[in-house]
Amino acid sequence: MEFKKLFKKSAAVAMTLAVGLSVAACEEPGVPSYSTEQTAEPNGSTAETTKTDAEGDTLTLLSTDNSADNSAKETTAQETSRTSATDASPYKDYPVQLADEWKQDQDFTLADPAPWNLEELKQVVDVHDPRSVAAYWVWAITRLTDNYDDGMAMMKYLFADIEPFGSGFTEGGGAGQAGWDSYFNERLKDKTYRWLPRAYFNGASSDNGFVPDKPLTIELYYNDNNTETINSQTLDSLGRLNIVYWVQSYAAGNQVNIELSRFDGSDRWYVTKGASSSALFYQQSGAGTTAAQSLPNDESTQADHDAYYGK
Repeated sequence: MEFKKLFKKSAAVAMTLAVGLSVAACEEPGVPSYSTEQTAEPNGSTAETTKTDAEGDTLTLLSTDNSADNSAKETTAQETSRTSATDASPYKDYPVQLADEWKQDQDFTLADPAPWNLEELKQVVDVHDPRSVAAYWVWAITRLTDNYDDGMAMMKYLFADIEPFGSGFTEGGGAGQAGWDSYFNERLKDKTYRWLPRAYFNGASSDNGFVPDKPLTIELYYNDNNTETINSQTLDSLGRLNIVYWVQSYAAGNQVNIELSRFDGSDRWYVTKGASSSALFYQQSGAGTTAAQSLPNDESTQADHDAYYGK
């Protein structure tokens, strides 16, 4: 976490330069219901919160109270079933406002193994929760390097183009490319670049060739400045609710905004800034290593996927 804190304050200023328009809401299917009790801790300390699921198992939620930026953290564990992740979402009919738990810096854990294709993605992503959409968006882009068609199919499911000066949207993007810049196609098979998106997941470091821990977990930083600015422009006038997170690479600290929107008449969230996909492939000076270039982005097997998602 020391690495992330070095960039935290500078990012708040840097992120305000990239203001886009975004909206929609959700949570994951197998996530247990729980009650929490929080204990006040000294400034900068970490407090444990316990939560009990329907089976009586106790889970632990870590939250950090940092007086310097008054930023709370929570870990969101995504436990999945083989049915659609959106069916049981507590956010499906959420009012036109942002849930408090969305407006925090937090770790989001993906399914293990992470989905290979659109069919698997639909089983685990909760399109009613912007955190879930943002996290799986980064994974879908990472998947482009191993299977372009599957990666793009997942991206299109999570993405929508905003109608300029209107309230409408086009799922998948008007060009059917989920905002992807085809100029970056050359980087998908180039060993110098193809590993870069996985460096945004927790545990990736130069010591391990930027291979993240499993299950994949990504830190989502809440960009309150951009969120409030965009909502002031579109919420009342167009009925479009927005939220902006930013993610940070463990390879030289590159930061990328992910803007999401929920549109009037829709109960789901979409990524609405396609430039974030190409930005994950931006080269970072001095970040490359021989190990990073030679190691695979995903070591899961067909047997792993069959066991988790079903044949």
